[in-house]
Amino acid sequence: MALKILSLDSFGQAYEAGLREGDTILSINGFEIHDILQLERYSSEYELNIDYLDAGGAEQSLVIQREWGRSLGIDKVDYRPRMCSNNCIFCFIDQMPPNLRRSLYVKDDDYLLSQTYGNYITLTNLNEEDLNRICEDDINPLFVSLHTTDPILRQTMMRSAKPIDPLEVMLELADCGVSFHVQFVVVPGYNNGDKLWESLSELLEAELDILSIGIVPVGLSKFRDGLCELRGFDEASARDLLKLVSDFREEHGCDIVYPADEFYVLAGYEPPEYDFYHGFPQLENGIGMLRLGYENFTDQKDALVHEFKESGKKHLLICSESAERHIKGIKDELNSLLGETQLRHQTIRNDFLGEKITVAGLLSAKDIIAQENSEEGEVIVLPESIFNFEGLTLDDMDINAIQAELKREILVCDPLWQAWERHPFTH
Repeated sequence: MALKILSLDSFGQAYEAGLREGDTILSINGFEIHDILQLERYSSEYELNIDYLDAGGAEQSLVIQREWGRSLGIDKVDYRPRMCSNNCIFCFIDQMPPNLRRSLYVKDDDYLLSQTYGNYITLTNLNEEDLNRICEDDINPLFVSLHTTDPILRQTMMRSAKPIDPLEVMLELADCGVSFHVQFVVVPGYNNGDKLWESLSELLEAELDILSIGIVPVGLSKFRDGLCELRGFDEASARDLLKLVSDFREEHGCDIVYPADEFYVLAGYEPPEYDFYHGFPQLENGIGMLRLGYENFTDQKDALVHEFKESGKKHLLICSESAERHIKGIKDELNSLLGETQLRHQTIRNDFLGEKITVAGLLSAKDIIAQENSEEGEVIVLPESIFNFEGLTLDDMDINAIQAELKREILVCDPLWQAWERHPFTH
């Protein structure tokens, strides 16, 4: 097995040296390349002797001298991840509407993606060979979807083809120095309340190096025909969960358990202060984004005021229901600094997936286009999180397609207020 290059950065060193899309990497410095982890590790040396097949099938070789600060630029390879063998009652992919792009239906459960990209794995598809490689290659840390420490309850929720005791597997990996980030997807009536407390207690009592524990609510779309009947969180149950986590942290002197932002939104509470999150280890899980976003906004406030003043235009800030309170506060603060009502905001309801889905990352372009109420000459500000790494929304529209429908100038803004980019509209 080798790795075929699917995408290259034309400014990267690999492209400069002669590699092209369609070439297949066979080895680097004599080490055969079978997966993304081997590619990452063996390409970190100063001098790379690369053997490869070109797109025509001919064997070729080249040498790359790595330059400090420059990317190799191999953006995407034809690596097929290991698939999930579970049938979780709360799986969000099972709740996606039909006829979307194929990648949205991929259920990966691959320990290589866990170490490389921070993807969460369930541990249920690991064999002894996998465990040995994790230890020998120091694949560390791992991100584990635990949900509960009770093997029977875990099997009820995950319906795995290979039931395991997750703590036993984690303890075996811990013996060779593996650390863990852990997540609990909490489903009311299953693993919340006393069950969650018991799981957190058992996890901390085990001899494991736990770096962080994320508590996230089950997500329920409107596409649940034929699936298990589940209920989500509301204001009261979100407050109960936040109290449980707060009590647990205090009683156990444990400050690595973090509830998702969505719990605070549902409960009507402000998110915790910056220091609560200790470097934001679960940011990709939607934990701490509101607080970090506001802190970054505070740092960027002067630059944003300058940006809006320079444009001389009114702006409409598009937001999700979860972020409405956060965006409204920022809008009001900016208007106060600008000395005029130059900004307003609009919350978009998620008709595409259902009203229970309230985060910006799951908004569709169609919902934004159908609901936005911008006025002539107003700039529409979109959260960057509606786009994936290829610049596509859930419903496969890019910024150009959206702009063609809206017929407005668009400002795409990082949800953490670290960067923004204008897209002028030309008639």
